[in-house]
Amino acid sequence: MRQSILFLFILLISTPVFANCKSDEEVNFRNYNFRIENDYFNNDDSNYTSGVILSGVTHDFKENIKNECLPIIARLHGEILSFIDTDLFKKQEGNAKNLYFNISQLMYTPVDDKTSTIIKDDRPYAGLLSLGIGINERNRDQIKNIQILSTKELTLGIIGPASYAKQTQNFVHDRFNVYRAQGWKHQLDNEPAIMYMFERKIKSDLQQNSYTPGISKDLIKFYGLKIGNIETSLNAGIEGRYGLNIPNDFGSAPSHPGCDNTAPSPGISETCTDKGELMLPIPLGVHLFALAELRGVAYDFSLDGNIFANNHHVNKEPIVGLIAVGVNSLIPISGNKNLKLTLTQYVQSKEFKEQKNADKFVSFTVGLDF
Repeated sequence: MRQSILFLFILLISTPVFANCKSDEEVNFRNYNFRIENDYFNNDDSNYTSGVILSGVTHDFKENIKNECLPIIARLHGEILSFIDTDLFKKQEGNAKNLYFNISQLMYTPVDDKTSTIIKDDRPYAGLLSLGIGINERNRDQIKNIQILSTKELTLGIIGPASYAKQTQNFVHDRFNVYRAQGWKHQLDNEPAIMYMFERKIKSDLQQNSYTPGISKDLIKFYGLKIGNIETSLNAGIEGRYGLNIPNDFGSAPSHPGCDNTAPSPGISETCTDKGELMLPIPLGVHLFALAELRGVAYDFSLDGNIFANNHHVNKEPIVGLIAVGVNSLIPISGNKNLKLTLTQYVQSKEFKEQKNADKFVSFTVGLDF
């Protein structure tokens, strides 16, 4: 399974070469990230118990992007996103756009994972393997003196045994001499997964270059929605940052657009390259961040069970809160690159009525900007 995920990632990041694609229409990457999320560091192994995410971000658009110029496994996403918004892959004057790609495997287990029978008052075993593709679009409102990042993302994947969540958890547990969870035979059934996400982030227009020199702070507000059989929800929140040489992006909590995936350039800075992108490397910097978010949840596959089957599920809470605190560091390295390290602690309120304690997990991200 590990080899399969690696193969998909290599296939994804390989730049396609087609006769009908000009160099400016091809997808070329400028950022890669690897993120692992796990509750082990909170002495737990339940609820959202593990996530592994590989992601890549492209250069800003110089021309319109044709669907046939996307990596092969991303073209279905491109067709659907273009149907939803016909101008999404078109370069627009005054706006900066880029593409990002996420390959992820997520898994969920009940608190008592030593019991082999279904635990009716706890969440079902569930796994998700997916590929998400999104467009970040950045623009500035000079009247309101703000910068805006709008993100539209489509995720396609598989829920159930075909996600290989059971095999992945067993492999890791065996390597670390940890007992195997006993209830995976009751996990949710195989089911195609689809989700469309829109999110908008807003911050003041104070940052003009690739970073703010010295000690500074900023504040980012955001709101959005998700629709699909992975999750259907509305969200709103705020993130604050304080520290040295804060980058000119839209936050540092890695699970949100414009953070783990690099935001497009504002394109007007003196520190822009000839491609109109922010010049690297950013000097050594470190900052603290804190995020608070509220979600109104209509559907969550990991709580409600399969949408096309009447199987194990729990009574979800309609409102869920999340708090994240962390530290982010950008380290300049040779070749005009930045190494990015982010450590985040998440605390999430109860997701279902039978849940006894809040869910806690830690996220660690390693990224390379080039």
